[in-house]
Amino acid sequence: MATADTNKIALITGANKGIGFEITKQLAQKGIHVLLGSRDEARGKKAVEQLTVENLPVSLIIIDVTNQSTIDAAVNEVTNKYGHLDILINNSGVYAKEPRPSELTIDDIRHNFDVNFFGAFSVTKAFLPLIRKSTAGRIVNVSSGLSSFHFHESQANCFFHLAYSASKTSLNMLTYQLAQELKKTTIKVNACTPGLTATDLTNFHGHSVEIGAKSSVFLATLPDDGPTGKYFDENCQEHPW
Repeated sequence: MATADTNKIALITGANKGIGFEITKQLAQKGIHVLLGSRDEARGKKAVEQLTVENLPVSLIIIDVTNQSTIDAAVNEVTNKYGHLDILINNSGVYAKEPRPSELTIDDIRHNFDVNFFGAFSVTKAFLPLIRKSTAGRIVNVSSGLSSFHFHESQANCFFHLAYSASKTSLNMLTYQLAQELKKTTIKVNACTPGLTATDLTNFHGHSVEIGAKSSVFLATLPDDGPTGKYFDENCQEHPW
């Protein structure tokens, strides 16, 4: 059984499967009490059961990043049970195959932004007062290699994903600006790409979820002298925006 890491509390959105589930597992193995965020109660319970069987400190919290009432309810729950939050990982995301930019509909773009950017913003804003009560708060935004201008400029062949890429690029800007706002506090705000990871979002192409979760866990457990306002790749190396 894991040894408690000074009673730290972490919340991961979209954690009932894929990378989020693996991040939950890896943090819990470090003794951090993890609130496994899921918008679906049945799927969330099943995920928690898989981890508690291993004696890992994991609890279910219902949260839909596109539904403010569930976000507010989650904040109230964390406030009443723990009084603070040490780690927030904005992992919820959507990705779908896209046509050329000129063929996109505005609804396609809105759907990506609703989850990938507005969802992360809403959750972060709502939980920030609790994170401020932590002695060493950590906010991790799970971005994407496709958010990076550097990545696109380095590609020989163009492929299209404007709605997804733009939403994740906006998430990067949120990361940078919030880090600047909070730079005189003990809170660190960073973004990372998990790399192409084998989950249902990628039709199970790519490397393992163990590798995909690595950079999020690294940033969630940064020491006091760790970086803030930066963007990291799946190998935990700083990556150009």
